[in-house]
Parts: sequence; C-alpha cells; structure tokens
Amino acid sequence: MIARVQAWYAGLTARERTLVAIAGALAGLIVLIYGIVLPVGRAFDAADARHVASVQRTERLMAALRLLDERPASPVARAGTGPVEQAVAASAEQAGFVLQSNQPRGGDTTAIVIASARPGPVFAWFDALADAGVIVDTLTMTPAPDGTVAVNATLRRSGT
Repeated sequence: MIARVQAWYAGLTARERTLVAIAGALAGLIVLIYGIVLPVGRAFDAADARHVASVQRTERLMAALRLLDERPASPVARAGTGPVEQAVAASAEQAGFVLQSNQPRGGDTTAIVIASARPGPVFAWFDALADAGVIVDTLTMTPAPDGTVAVNATLRRSGT
C-alpha cells in the first residue's frame, strides 16, 4: 500500500507534489485545530467553570459557619423538660426537615442525620434550636452537586 502511494507521488510533477504537500499540511492543520486543540480547550473551560462554582458554594457554606462562630453566647432557657431527641424531632418537623436518623446519646444529647437540605434553612434551624436551648456540639455538612448538603450533627442541651 505504501509502495503504491510512493509510486503515485513519484509520478507527479514537481508542481503537483508541492500542491499535494500543501493540501496535506492544510488537512493536518485542520485536524489538529478541530480535532485536538478546540475540544481540549472546551474541556478546560468546563472544568474551570465547575471549579469556580464549587469554590463559590464552599465559600457560602464557610461564611454561614463563620456567622455561627461569631454568634455571641447568651443565656437561654432550656427547651422543655423532656428528652432532647423529642424536642429536636418536633423542631425539625416544624422546620420542614426529614430526619433520617435521630439517636439519643445519653440524657441531654442526640445524634441526627439529614440526608438532603438547603444549607441556609439548616443554619436558620440550628439558630432557632440554639435560642431554645439546644446547641450544636459537632457538625459535618457534606455538599452535593445540586447545592444541597447532607447533615450529620450531635446536638445537646446548653449547659450540659
């Protein structure tokens, strides 16, 4: 096959060889640009856009966490006299959250799991719980691609 192409190329005149070489170079350039450079560039642009969106979501979550840290400590009334897990479950239901898990850990502590929720309402709910005397002891929020978060938290009555 290669011998046949070489024989054909050798049979061309000098002017035809030059035109075939130029046509080959142009075809190679087009394949390089449209087959490699542009698709790779689009992939880099898409990755950069995903990265920027992820950084912005993370910064919003971090700002909300800083607001919780800056919140002044104030004496609060205890949230009822019943078990803390019941108070948390009632408050979560009232706030519109579905608790995937609500496990008591001693008398005044409970561990909760919320599978999916918007971060703003979750922080507002934690703030309302703190006003009622139930504070966040530990908190893990895992962001999801759709802008929601999965919440794992340990809540306890303040003062214990």
